[in-house]
Amino acid sequence: MKKALLVGNNYPGTKAELKGCINDVWIMREILTSVKGFDESDITILIDTDDSYMQPTGENIRNEFTKLCENAEPGDYIMFHFSGHGTQVPCFSEEDHKNECLVPTD
Repeated sequence: MKKALLVGNNYPGTKAELKGCINDVWIMREILTSVKGFDESDITILIDTDDSYMQPTGENIRNEFTKLCENAEPGDYIMFHFSGHGTQVPCFSEEDHKNECLVPTD
């Protein structure tokens, strides 16, 4: 089985707005379908510029990522792609005392 979760956050209308993250998702989808043999139906897309797609909120990303992992079996090929902002939060178990995090649309 091949499954993918592609997430693109342009954060439209905010001070943190980006311009190319949705394009990254479309390019990755094209690579997965034309080069890696994925079926379109096996690719879940979350983007914040088109209401016909599921929005990339923290809850939606976690839910879809959980589905992706729960249904995986040995030998499956699963792909997670995120294009958007990242950040760091304090963490005392890391050598640099920081954990890296993805920034959802909400």
